[in-house]
Amino acid sequence: MKISAVTFYTNNKTNLHVRKNSPDTPKENGGKEIEVDIPYFTPVLNRFVPTFKGDFFENNFTRKVEGKEYQGLGLMEKNEIGSAEWYDFSKVGWEYLSKEPLDWRTATPRDFYVFLQANALAEGYESAWVRRFNYTNRKKMLATSHSIDSRTVKEPPSKDLKYDIYKDKSFASNLEELLDTRRHKSLDKPITDADGNLCLDAVVFDTETTGTNTSDESRPLDKIIQIGAIQVKKGKIVPESAMSQLINPELHIPEAASNVHGIYDDDVKNAPVMEQVLKPFVNNYLNKKNGIIVAYNSQFDITMLNNAIREHNSYSADELKPKRYFKVIDPFLLMQRIHPYVGASKRLSNQYRYFFAKNMENAHDAFADVKGTVDILKYTLYYLDKHRVDKTKPLTIREVLLFQNGFEVPNIDIPLDAQGCNANVNFRTSYRPVSISVDNYHNGYMLTKQDIKELEPIIGEENAKKLRNEVQNEKIDMKQPSGLPINAAETRPVPDGKGMENAFYVMKNNFKKVLEFAQIDAYQDKSKEEIIELITDKAKNYIHKDSIDFWMKNPNPFDIKEGNDLPDFEISKRVMDEAK
Repeated sequence: MKISAVTFYTNNKTNLHVRKNSPDTPKENGGKEIEVDIPYFTPVLNRFVPTFKGDFFENNFTRKVEGKEYQGLGLMEKNEIGSAEWYDFSKVGWEYLSKEPLDWRTATPRDFYVFLQANALAEGYESAWVRRFNYTNRKKMLATSHSIDSRTVKEPPSKDLKYDIYKDKSFASNLEELLDTRRHKSLDKPITDADGNLCLDAVVFDTETTGTNTSDESRPLDKIIQIGAIQVKKGKIVPESAMSQLINPELHIPEAASNVHGIYDDDVKNAPVMEQVLKPFVNNYLNKKNGIIVAYNSQFDITMLNNAIREHNSYSADELKPKRYFKVIDPFLLMQRIHPYVGASKRLSNQYRYFFAKNMENAHDAFADVKGTVDILKYTLYYLDKHRVDKTKPLTIREVLLFQNGFEVPNIDIPLDAQGCNANVNFRTSYRPVSISVDNYHNGYMLTKQDIKELEPIIGEENAKKLRNEVQNEKIDMKQPSGLPINAAETRPVPDGKGMENAFYVMKNNFKKVLEFAQIDAYQDKSKEEIIELITDKAKNYIHKDSIDFWMKNPNPFDIKEGNDLPDFEISKRVMDEAK
């Protein structure tokens, strides 16, 4: 980066300003003030807002990694004097970075953190989550608020739900069970042996389903259509125990669900129904002999399984026992308590990228998710083991579960904050606004007068008039049926009387919605959808060879002491080495 210092301040309209040296302003004049409009972000900032420390990371990390196309020096374009200056965003994105996974046999910490930087650029570029959920307006990521910080998971359930195995999911009830050391003695087994190796016995499982309705009984509950599972003995995967079973739900799989996991009606039409699969899976696979149950975001999968058990028990004399939430290790919850600020999205596949610097193959296939869950599980357990207070005393399954449920365990040296997450890290240092020099940066969608003129022969005169809002001299209503603007917080309003000309939209979906409301039609041999895609592609707006302000995950390991939340390189490497 050419900019050596950035100072944030505000005017009396509370618009964010950035004082920076401009290429056309001599340094002796002190630079000039430029107003910058950052989507989703208009807080009052002052000179104490943290930013990345100049060129430190680039000079000591990014520019030191060569021979890569989508990370390190390969991600930067050179200026006229041959110095790497601009990040080429035509190469930024997980689609590209996934082609260069980290080689853990030779990887150094520098390689790892440079990969994390490229992943952080991709995350901030491809997802609005980072811009929406920064420390100025949220304490934690949205997933964390839903899963461990909401009243519904913290507070004891109402009397009519308490001890209802099917519905009681609160952390308060879990703690009540776990803190009674006279009960559940199987949970007092250690997770590691004397040499620090995992000695855990567990069954890891995952489900794919027809949808996400697990509890709203005012409409049909969704069904399991695939179970993936594998057994872990003494901390090691047992390959011959692998299970991947499709299940016929005896109802149509909605397209929205199929688009996520790739399972369609034809795939399951000859598969066994749940009644044929459920009993052997619950009794023979998920039994005490095979160890503790493990599931990523277990509240969903255990609820789905218990729904199937409840349905079975409603008509069968051979009752099956539902699974208890407090007896399930959930790497989804453990990871959020340990690393709340690694990745804005807590989905398994997205977390996997940050911790293991590669793609999780076939994400959203139940069995692939199981294998990914094993790696995340091992990372969390090794991390907790590393943070034991008494190194002579191994952690037990009970202690892991207590920590998972937000209890400060005496033998784990990780203090918890008010939301029940690692208090040694903070959002403010982990995600930051940073000024970076970019090229080919796609920042949104906007149609200029010239764009519309060039589109007219392709999309037709009538569609061009609609874009200009010239149809029969009547203004097209660019609002939703409710009368509210399209996601007003994320778009600029359509200029009155000008249709879509020079109206700027950050999100592709918002831009396309407005095209729908503008009543764009088919033209000649092109369908309406094809015309909309043509217009959308033409409207892409790019920033070339300039500086922008960008929210992103801080990849700098030297900021760990200040609370930057980063994966532990040595633990990630250990897990990957064991996975070979």
